[in-house]
Amino acid sequence: MMDIQNLQTFLAVAKLGSFTKAAEQNFISPTAVMKQINKLESELDCTLLERSSAGIRLKPEGEVFLTYAQQLIELSHEAYLACHKATNQVLTLRLGTSLLHPSRPFLSIWNRIKDKLPQYSLTIVQLPSDLVTQNREYEALGKTCDILIGTFDQATTHTLVDAVPLGSYRFSIAVRSDNPLAEKDLLAIKDLENQHLLMVPKGISHKNDLLRAQMEKELAHCQILETPGRYSLDTFNAAIDKNAALINLTPWEDIHPGLVSIPLATDITVDYGILAAKDAPSRVKEFLSTIRYQLLTQMGEYGPVTPVEEKP
Repeated sequence: MMDIQNLQTFLAVAKLGSFTKAAEQNFISPTAVMKQINKLESELDCTLLERSSAGIRLKPEGEVFLTYAQQLIELSHEAYLACHKATNQVLTLRLGTSLLHPSRPFLSIWNRIKDKLPQYSLTIVQLPSDLVTQNREYEALGKTCDILIGTFDQATTHTLVDAVPLGSYRFSIAVRSDNPLAEKDLLAIKDLENQHLLMVPKGISHKNDLLRAQMEKELAHCQILETPGRYSLDTFNAAIDKNAALINLTPWEDIHPGLVSIPLATDITVDYGILAAKDAPSRVKEFLSTIRYQLLTQMGEYGPVTPVEEKP
């Protein structure tokens, strides 16, 4: 019997034309993607993808199977929902929210697709403010809430959560209004020379570590101040008290009225999405699977895959 997860991975590869991009979409490694595709091809006893130095392309067998794979996934979701519909059961999920984990990025998407998921409903719950561990927001998953919207990366959260990517946040620099940097419309890293930079310690965020390394390379005179762990409201107060330049992200730009956020010129971004506990119950896992599928199919109709410069 074919694994639904393998089918979803195949659809992602077919749509995105890349093992790497499909891995990012499904929050797994490229190696895991290739293993899933190999297993699927073994079960079907045929080759679905043409792999070459020019990239990845659907073979005729793959084009035929693509439609069936999509139908199998849809039937799987319909069967799950029908079982609960038979008892008029509505599956309610708790969506955690806070100033640091706003739910708005997902709610705009949810409002567009919720009619296709009539058996699910969302209730908004406030995340507790007294969690003190480095991964405090993840502690709420499965306890205070079922899902939340937050940042993630392969290096630091792969073992902690399951995630459905929704987009990327950009970095900015938050400073007091009396800091000369507050007058600028865009900051280059070199503009941070002689500043006190406030950021999370190494090892908490892979993308922050990349940005930190870039700053340490380009800045001759700057002092890095580390927070005790991930950001809290105290972090923004500390930026005010210490007159420090805080490494900030898009959703947090208006959290503190005493800080002005200026976009930072860097190609480094931070992925965000729907997060759930690794050991979440089946209703939560099915919800994530359904949302992932809806997001993928909303990207357009499946068709010929444009070759990419990638070899498995």
